[in-house]
Amino acid sequence: MLVNNYMATSEIGQRHSVRSLFSKFETVGNQVIGDYISSFPESLSEAIDKLFSRTNQSSAMAGTIMSNRARIVKYIDNFHHQAGTNNSKINESLSALQKPSTEILVSIHQPNLFAFAGVYKKIILLQCLKSIAEHRDNSRKFVNLFLIVDHDFMDEFWIRHAQLPSVRNANGILELRFPIRAHDRWRLMHNMDTPRSSLIDFWRNQVYYWLRNANSPLFLRREDKSQLIKNFDDLWDEVLESYSRCKSYADFNSFIISRLVNRIWGYDTLFVRLSDIPEVFENGFKFLISNYKKYAVALNESEAIFTSQGINTGVSSSSYLNAPVWLHCKCGSKGSAKLVETKTQHLYLVGKCIACKNDLRIEIGSVNDIDLSGDKIHSISPRAIPILLLLARELGIRCYASGTGGSLGYMLVSSLAFKQLKVTMPLTTVWPSDDVYTGIGQSEALHYIRVNNEKELESYLDKLKGMDSGFAERIVPLISERTMRIRSGQSINDILSEVFPLKESQRTIRRTIKTVNKARSAINLKPCMIDYAVNFGMNGVEAQWRAGLITNDHLATPVSLTM
Repeated sequence: MLVNNYMATSEIGQRHSVRSLFSKFETVGNQVIGDYISSFPESLSEAIDKLFSRTNQSSAMAGTIMSNRARIVKYIDNFHHQAGTNNSKINESLSALQKPSTEILVSIHQPNLFAFAGVYKKIILLQCLKSIAEHRDNSRKFVNLFLIVDHDFMDEFWIRHAQLPSVRNANGILELRFPIRAHDRWRLMHNMDTPRSSLIDFWRNQVYYWLRNANSPLFLRREDKSQLIKNFDDLWDEVLESYSRCKSYADFNSFIISRLVNRIWGYDTLFVRLSDIPEVFENGFKFLISNYKKYAVALNESEAIFTSQGINTGVSSSSYLNAPVWLHCKCGSKGSAKLVETKTQHLYLVGKCIACKNDLRIEIGSVNDIDLSGDKIHSISPRAIPILLLLARELGIRCYASGTGGSLGYMLVSSLAFKQLKVTMPLTTVWPSDDVYTGIGQSEALHYIRVNNEKELESYLDKLKGMDSGFAERIVPLISERTMRIRSGQSINDILSEVFPLKESQRTIRRTIKTVNKARSAINLKPCMIDYAVNFGMNGVEAQWRAGLITNDHLATPVSLTM
């Protein structure tokens, strides 16, 4: 992706800040939300300072936290054995996780198809925090945990699509797609079957074709592309190994991420599936359900605050009406739940499956004695907003790495829920920097329209649009004149002879605009990990991301990647 590569990286960095992500929220005027926004570090060094300044969890929760950490270990260990990423580093992290003094750093994401850079950069950010913090004070131990949110619907776009820059494709984008049947739209990721082997081969051939036929000035001869093809082959070895081990679509994508992070990069990051750990959150679920009214008040208050300012956080305006959990269905889908209390004070979670429309209902005791025993605990999962709250309360996490998309809106809403429920919110950090590089797809797009950089592209596009407007200004009066002559029965031959060449020239300009817009899309695309692995190698991109993060220090400064 090109980020105004005609400008110096330092110049771009001066124009951005982490706080700029929250510019539309500055008028909110709520103290809790304002304090939360102000708590985001602007630099890596500031994040480390804030990490060290965090107070420890209260002793009242210490026993519960250690019990939950002991519970989660087997699920983490099981994941790494299945992914083929269990090793001595993972075992050391698992041992550290069970010590009261160990502090947990967490990132969360769906296992998207060939996930984009942001998923990996969150892990790198936390690994850098961990390494630097432990070096500063070797008496402190940190564990980097990645929570795989594998209970989302298959209907979500990025779960099933991965994109590469390609001016030869429609809209300037080559898409790798996992097609699903209509009745699988609302199936949960971890309940979805693995891709067919023929589809894996098709994706591989799509990328090979993209690579071999790219007309990039960076690689004038086919043999010049040999290193890029080798980089792709190395990545695909991990894809095939992940495929041979997975038993669900979610695991296929999750195993790829883990193998890059744990096996190729050598990180000791621990991975665990959200769908595996409802028992770890059992006390947290009981706490949320028992305190549902406070939880709902916080969500309702946040909705009123943001709506009054005309701000859309991405959180449903009716979220406060729903229980903080989903209800799962035997068909492999789930439905929103509501809490219903009978006259006899029995408490139920009730809902309707989004896929099969069956009614869902489980009895969960009473408000003062929540019962999630037996299969009940496996019939629920947390909604998006309470996930971080559960991690904080039940595992005592110290730091959370957020993404820059919709998760920020959810975090701002959840900050009020943390306050209302008196749960300590972890330090939240984000690494929103763009990547500045010209890879094989981006360079082909520039070459295709004969410009050298994005600045020239934008200038060329403005020129074309001006020419199109100029033709319109000449054509419109002629069309009006033609209409008038037709109505009055006059000859229009001279008008037609003047209009036709103008229209043809305008069509040519518009075709060129369409082509330039395709190139623009290719250049501005935030591509999937395949683009990075191809252009820089799997180890190469990690090294450059890490070096850029440490060298720049400022978290919003773009990272320049070189081939």
